[in-house]
Amino acid sequence: MSVHGRDELHRFAQNLLGAYLMSAASKVRPQAEVLANAAKEFLESERCAELIDQFMKTLVGAVANQIQQERRADPFRRLMCHPLTNLLESGAISRTLLPIYFHFLHLVLGDGQAEITAKCEAIIEELRPDPHFSWDMFYDDLPTKQLQWDVLMRIAETFKRFELRRDWFIELMQNRPHAVSLSAQAFVPLQRNEEEDKAPFGVLEFNLMFNALFRPLLSLSGPEDSAFARQFGAPPGALVRPLVEKLV
Repeated sequence: MSVHGRDELHRFAQNLLGAYLMSAASKVRPQAEVLANAAKEFLESERCAELIDQFMKTLVGAVANQIQQERRADPFRRLMCHPLTNLLESGAISRTLLPIYFHFLHLVLGDGQAEITAKCEAIIEELRPDPHFSWDMFYDDLPTKQLQWDVLMRIAETFKRFELRRDWFIELMQNRPHAVSLSAQAFVPLQRNEEEDKAPFGVLEFNLMFNALFRPLLSLSGPEDSAFARQFGAPPGALVRPLVEKLV
């Protein structure tokens, strides 16, 4: 909780009580000064400080939860997490590492992430009217897969110097974020616990994650294999196998 946030809330409480006293003064004029003194004493009391702290904790928790819910609804992030489903459900990869994974994707894609996200959202808008809509329809849609392939091939491009890049990625994943950015000047602290801090990520977890992301490209269906070759100028085996073979 920031000191600035607590001070802002304290000023808000002062303004709120001040507005109330002005409204009440005309009705209880003889007691107006008594009320004003009581309000001042309350604002300076330990009880007021405790209430402000309680409210700030509740507010921070609510904002962090809303951010998490919005992330889960983000079709781009869902798409890039889908290959990791089994690892996440089994606990082989901790879900607490996902914010760092999303940060990595943004480092790779830069401003291009917004364009890919917009395309994912457009696909969802086309699919949602179907009364039998499910997220599997989104994942299985060829245009969706082509967007995922594009991201994966951009990632693969950055891993040409494999060992150096792998070690950098592991170090990145071992760093736990302390806050979620709302804007350039606003951050919401993340609640932490010992289990999150102990979530491992080393060579084993790296190999599991990158196998889950890239190995399926080596067993695409015939039409998908052809679509991949048209998109990137070569079949997935030629472009992906050299990376997958290093994941031992």
